[in-house]
Amino acid sequence: MIMPLPATIQTAVSQDAIRRASRLFSGDSRDCLHEMCQNARRAGATRIAIDLTQQEGRFCLHIRDDGCGIDDPAALLMLGHSGWHHDIARSEDPAGMGMFSLAGRTVEIQSFSPSAGTAWKVRIPAHAWDSGAPLPLEQGTIGWGTLISIEMPGDWHFGLHSIVADIALHFPLPITMNGVLQPREDFLKGALLVEDACGCRIGVYDLDPDWQDGRRINFHGLRVKCSLPTTLELKDSSARWTVRIDIVDAPDVHLVLPARKEVIENGAMKALRDAAERAIYKAIAARPDHRLPFAAWERAQELGVALPESRSSLSPWHPQTADDHHGRIRTRFASEGTMLIVPFLQPDLAQPIGLARRQTPLQYFQLVEEERLLEGYAWYDQLPIIVHVSFQIHHDGAAYRYDDNNHLPADLPSGLVDRIVLELTVAQSGRENAPQYMHSINIPALVCDNNGWDIEAATILVTRDSDITPDRLGQLIYATLFCSIDDGDNDSWETQSRAFERDARQEATRILLGEDAAILQAIDMSARDHLTWLIPQDRKIVIQAERGGITVDFIPS
Repeated sequence: MIMPLPATIQTAVSQDAIRRASRLFSGDSRDCLHEMCQNARRAGATRIAIDLTQQEGRFCLHIRDDGCGIDDPAALLMLGHSGWHHDIARSEDPAGMGMFSLAGRTVEIQSFSPSAGTAWKVRIPAHAWDSGAPLPLEQGTIGWGTLISIEMPGDWHFGLHSIVADIALHFPLPITMNGVLQPREDFLKGALLVEDACGCRIGVYDLDPDWQDGRRINFHGLRVKCSLPTTLELKDSSARWTVRIDIVDAPDVHLVLPARKEVIENGAMKALRDAAERAIYKAIAARPDHRLPFAAWERAQELGVALPESRSSLSPWHPQTADDHHGRIRTRFASEGTMLIVPFLQPDLAQPIGLARRQTPLQYFQLVEEERLLEGYAWYDQLPIIVHVSFQIHHDGAAYRYDDNNHLPADLPSGLVDRIVLELTVAQSGRENAPQYMHSINIPALVCDNNGWDIEAATILVTRDSDITPDRLGQLIYATLFCSIDDGDNDSWETQSRAFERDARQEATRILLGEDAAILQAIDMSARDHLTWLIPQDRKIVIQAERGGITVDFIPS
């Protein structure tokens, strides 16, 4: 038999959904208590009492409120029917599912019905939530509000008091636990600015200790994780502008049902995020100055918040080192003076600039670190900037170039050379097609890493007339080449560093003073590390050593 198709279809809820009611919620104590407290608040309660009792070895949890009560007991277990009056339905869009957070638990509910002028009571066995079986009503004994008694499952005992305290902390009504009033505080406590927008209170913070928690929206005591605007200023890692949002009357901001632990992404949330971002920029505008990236500054203008350009200061430049893995903590700014921007350079190019910073023309500038996120500000774009670094090495009548694209010939050994010239190309400003100038500066030494990190692979050059000391040259070698290995099979950073520093000093001594001096230097450092601590206080020893033999004796006092 052919069945005719219907002319129309419509949405509906199958009775089969009731048989799965116990799976709508996780059933943990936090979710259940949140739902019961939210229902009490919607019912106009002025306080909520939560009490734990024990009788004949069984624990019961009681939630009592002084709200208007549940007028129609039939609506209590009608999945998807909230039964709330118009104002609540408009502002909060309740789904009529909260009571089913208790599904799978044995529960007794008493409530006063204003229309009937009396109280009623119903007992819901654990199995009845999924059955849809009729449950008999009895006469209740309370004179107002609602009392919900839940037979406590064993896992609810763990952390119950702390869960109640957490629920009460930002709840709009006072909550007691076993007669003890739980502490409450404003969700926006500590905010630098509180802005009313989109039916919410928006609090702005420049350092919110709880920002990583993520629960940044408070729905009448229910804190929900949500991605909200965050703005960083370019001064140090702690300058993080964030917001919290306290919902007051925002009917179009909805939570994902039934768990209500996520916010639905819609136009209302976009408008709320824009308002939150605007509030951040208003708070920043109240400060004497700021260090916002240029893109954030432009965004503030788009949102109607007029900000001055960022403070015209940059972090002092320090030559990059090979072991500078963890970035730089820039907590201070360069002092007053004409600034010259130094871009990020590899250690073999950066370290020689450090040797030349007291020579003309670098001595007339404050060398500062490049901050690309500030590009676009007029003050930043007009600063001079180093655009290219190279070196000319003169040795035995030949000239060699060393830079990012040119490497030294493999047969040029480490040692003394006639001259090393640092060539800096400086653009007059960061603007496109700005005039460029070349500056040539004689430097005493250069460590070319040759794309490696060890002394043997590097080419270390020193000018013949240099006054650089073995200590300073050793420091230059160390800064340019030393890079610790984090592999678990290797020594600690301190051990690796100490060994490399000793090798660098020995190589510097060999280049400047010769092989004999380097050998004596190595023996001296080994003796300091392994021998001197053995010598008794106020005693001296004499050592005579040759390959294959050594004699040691005390020097007579």
